[in-house]
Amino acid sequence: MDTARLEDDAIARQTEGDYAAAEPLFRQCLGIRRIQLGPEHIDTLAAMNNLANLLHEAGRDDEAEGLHRECLAARLRTLGEAHPHTLASLNNLGLVVHARGSLVDAEILYRRAWEAMKSSAGPDHPDTLSNLNNLANVLSDQGKYPEAETLYRGLVLVLERTQGPDHPATLAGRGNLANCLLRKGDPWAAGSIYRECLATRERVQGKLHPETLLALSNLAGYHFEIEDFRECERLHRRCLEGRLQALGPDHPDTLASGLHLAKVLRKNQRLPEAASQARSAVADISRVLGPEHPETFDALSTLADIVAAGGDPERAAELYEKALEGLRETRGFRHPETLTVLYEISQLRRAQGQDVVARRLAYELAAGARRTLAPQHPDRIKYEKYQATFR
Repeated sequence: MDTARLEDDAIARQTEGDYAAAEPLFRQCLGIRRIQLGPEHIDTLAAMNNLANLLHEAGRDDEAEGLHRECLAARLRTLGEAHPHTLASLNNLGLVVHARGSLVDAEILYRRAWEAMKSSAGPDHPDTLSNLNNLANVLSDQGKYPEAETLYRGLVLVLERTQGPDHPATLAGRGNLANCLLRKGDPWAAGSIYRECLATRERVQGKLHPETLLALSNLAGYHFEIEDFRECERLHRRCLEGRLQALGPDHPDTLASGLHLAKVLRKNQRLPEAASQARSAVADISRVLGPEHPETFDALSTLADIVAAGGDPERAAELYEKALEGLRETRGFRHPETLTVLYEISQLRRAQGQDVVARRLAYELAAGARRTLAPQHPDRIKYEKYQATFR
């Protein structure tokens, strides 16, 4: 059987966001190559890597991590540490570990891949720059903003020189720099970059290109952070309409836009509409991505926020507990999303007079933040201050 055609079909389904259709094709390709070529043939390992990447996108990071570790070990044995495929495995394993909230471990993997790639392919090679971008991302997620900003600025300079100022990779680098600036408390500099990136993508790629719509979503997120919720809602509605037209209702990006809209509707005090939108988002994400997907639990957490704001703390607590259990299982105990839900549950239980439960959750929250986030990260500071109120 032509496994190359199987692989191409699987990648096409993956690009469309149809993970359920892509998975059996990837598994079939891997099974055939194991029989025909052997378990450690370079093409067999490529098929294993592709399947692991799909599982990661589908939110099944436990399975993805196991496959990536198996693939990395085999590539180290057969290809050596300096081979591009081995370095890709290091980077891909870092992505999964990063998604699971093990930010320190992800940083180690990204640094290892970046240093090796600089030596083997050169500092300006696209794969080297991709590793550098991932390293900067995890540093930013930990709250190590000065180092992350320095890496992002260096990355953007190289991309502008090698790819040009309007290249999609350059624009992605600028967008990530803006994310870092926003997190570290420089919103006006971030906003300027977000607007510039959107305008350039609209001019170069068109208004309905997926990356243009991502830039639009990022700009909406910026307005959310600076509490300009009216403009945020307008932009999220525009993004949702664009994604429905360009990607269809079941694409993961479209589903994410529906959830973003629910969040901003809550901020605009339109609670019935927000609750309706959040319930639709939960149902759609669960149907398309699966009831155990991390995004389903994120949607449940958003619905819990809205229900709590609407004055039903018991129902909100049920939803938070379900979201927390799912995030602990899929993302891990110390993942930033898990910590956010822990914080919300602890506050809710405290407001209900359940101080013993609230205190236990607050200590778990602070301990997780110390393991995951740098001392200067604003969430770690917030959680530690909250824990201190129980003393």
